[in-house]
Amino acid sequence: MLPCSPNCQYKDLVVGFLQTGSEGGWRAANTASFKETATQLGLTLKFYDSQNDLAKQVAGFQQFIQDPEVNVIIMAPLEVTGWEQVLKDAKAAGKPVLLSDRRIDGFEDLYVSFIGADFVEEGRKAGREMCKLLEGSASKNVWELVGNVGAAPAIDRGTGFRETAAECGIVVTKSQTANWSVVEGKQVTEAWLKETKDVQGVFGQNDEMAFGAIEALKEAGLVPAVDVKIISVDATAGAFQAMLDGTLNVTVECNPLLAPQVYAAALAAVNGETLPKWIPSEESVFFMVDPNLQSIADGRKY
Repeated sequence: MLPCSPNCQYKDLVVGFLQTGSEGGWRAANTASFKETATQLGLTLKFYDSQNDLAKQVAGFQQFIQDPEVNVIIMAPLEVTGWEQVLKDAKAAGKPVLLSDRRIDGFEDLYVSFIGADFVEEGRKAGREMCKLLEGSASKNVWELVGNVGAAPAIDRGTGFRETAAECGIVVTKSQTANWSVVEGKQVTEAWLKETKDVQGVFGQNDEMAFGAIEALKEAGLVPAVDVKIISVDATAGAFQAMLDGTLNVTVECNPLLAPQVYAAALAAVNGETLPKWIPSEESVFFMVDPNLQSIADGRKY
């Protein structure tokens, strides 16, 4: 416990934040949220970019445990496993740990709270919307572009999508990782299109991979969002532009502006308050056919 507890204020916090990396628009908005909110609240932020490398993230975590100034550790974990030892070390050092954006498997007694999305529900929403888009279609073959293997959002979005998509007879005929990237999303889709063009929908587990698929479909002479329905997750500015351009049917929001909720939980933790193990972020679904799409896009922060 900090000497100021139970009356600590934001100015007493020195937060060590372990970010995954910088893999696209969503992550950039998430990083900006942590940096800007820290300044607004008057807390000290020590930012560590894990560069999408698990070994680097573990090393950064160990640095924050050893750093005498850091009194709270916040992490967006790259993978769901491999955290037991550092979490035990943080607990022994008296440093509360909060998980942002991504959960881990088990060890709930070793971290305070997870603040982030219901990734399974995001997948379910995407499956429900794909069912609506493919209603009446003779074939319902859908290709899935998956995020990093082993990452919580990739696992959970895939689970949720299959759960609801199966209810209307959708078959996921292709599924492969494209590592959240536009380039890989395009490459994977191109390879599939060389094998077959029997596809009615593409589910991109993030916007960037869907953008890659859109490019590949165009180059193969198919009309995205018409010949092949496309749904993505994140709802970044790029997804709104794609919907306004008529190439993306639906985007399911994953809200990156988590910092206010995460920092509030961190302050509560150092003041000895008991928090729920999961604090969900608030999220919507957006549609290409929404007549108010332009005004919604204009009011977005990311």
